[in-house]
Amino acid sequence: MARKVRVFIENVSQHVKLKSLDELILFRDDLDYQAFTLFLLELSASHLVKIHAYMLQPCYFEFLLTPKDTNSLSKFMQILGRLYVFYYNKKYNHVGTLFDGRYKTSLVEDKVYLYDLMQYIEQKEQKISKYSSLGKNILGKENSIVTFHPIYEKALYVEHCKTKLDDARDNFISQCLEKQVLTGTVEYTQKLEKLIGMTLSSKNRGRPKKQTQEKRKKMYKNLVILDREVHKSLKITELKDLNFAKSSSFVPVNLSELNSVGMDFPIVFTGGDNASLIAIVSLGGESLAINNEGKWLKSYVPSYLRKYPFSFASTKDEPNKKVIMIDEDSSLFSKSKGKQLFKKDGEHSEILDNAINYLTAYEEQSMVVRNFARLIADSGILEEREISVGEGDEKKVLVKGFKVVDKEKLHALDDETLALWVKKGVITAIDAHLKSLDNIQKLFDLAHERQN
Repeated sequence: MARKVRVFIENVSQHVKLKSLDELILFRDDLDYQAFTLFLLELSASHLVKIHAYMLQPCYFEFLLTPKDTNSLSKFMQILGRLYVFYYNKKYNHVGTLFDGRYKTSLVEDKVYLYDLMQYIEQKEQKISKYSSLGKNILGKENSIVTFHPIYEKALYVEHCKTKLDDARDNFISQCLEKQVLTGTVEYTQKLEKLIGMTLSSKNRGRPKKQTQEKRKKMYKNLVILDREVHKSLKITELKDLNFAKSSSFVPVNLSELNSVGMDFPIVFTGGDNASLIAIVSLGGESLAINNEGKWLKSYVPSYLRKYPFSFASTKDEPNKKVIMIDEDSSLFSKSKGKQLFKKDGEHSEILDNAINYLTAYEEQSMVVRNFARLIADSGILEEREISVGEGDEKKVLVKGFKVVDKEKLHALDDETLALWVKKGVITAIDAHLKSLDNIQKLFDLAHERQN
């Protein structure tokens, strides 16, 4: 499930670098530099990207640029690479690619790091290079390849470059590009992660921590037992806004809705002793399934969300008896508008009875899905998975701590077990689970849509 992801945010520049394969010399003479520069000039006129700074070195080239839209950078790099490979291979009778895999890129917090990035790119050799943007950005020489960044001011940049880029800033920029994470402050990174619902910062590697029950129920802010005296004047309005679940990275799913939810989101098994089914709705940030207006993006809203702001719980004294809980801090409750939870005589209102009936039905379905998940877990056919981007040292885990059915282990089960599972509908549920995993790509698509 590992893949590299290219993130685009409108009007945010990117630091881009592409190295040659096995330190192959890309530019052997001035004619090679001139040919590459000509390709850059032609492509800059296409308006796919605006190049603010660049440097051509024998074994790599590097840019600070702002793409026009989501696919502009990839098109720009693809065309540029294809043009130069054709030129180089024909001139030097070379066969195959010149480049070491895909280009590396890092989003940039321009207000803080623009001049640092320009200096990092342009002054690696500490001299004016005719195959860089330094002549225009520092000396004001003509260079049609370069488009000044909107916040660039020559006097400020010249003053900035009087001080050498220190090792700390140099290493920070280098590591952000190497790991392909955002070159920016923690506050800016968190702001963008919240905006696009996707992790942009580097995560510590290691064994995933188990989620606590408190974290899993974060959509309930203040669960209390419903009391007919304390809450006798409480009213409730209709559930229309799902922003209470915006910070939830997954949503529990019952078997009866596996197909409905699985049409749009990947459904997986939780780890631990009490396995269950959940729909993954996030890539490390806020829920991608809920828009800014608090609406579920798809037609079917999972039953787990529809039972809010109510819940069932057991007491220590009577573990088999369920008590009604409410999120007392929910915006759905008030004493001035909505429908009463209790009648004047203290009896349940119709709306409260309906809520209790819904909770009861939900609990019954939850027991079914827990038994199903326990059966699958005990059979030994589950394997741990994660959703990540990048590889090796660049790898960032976005979602972790879940399991999926291993097809080989499933097919290796004895005929008697498989026949019984077919008869009881277990195989049908497993097929729906496996099919839903195709929707992992949809999460990335939703994240890209949110960027725009």
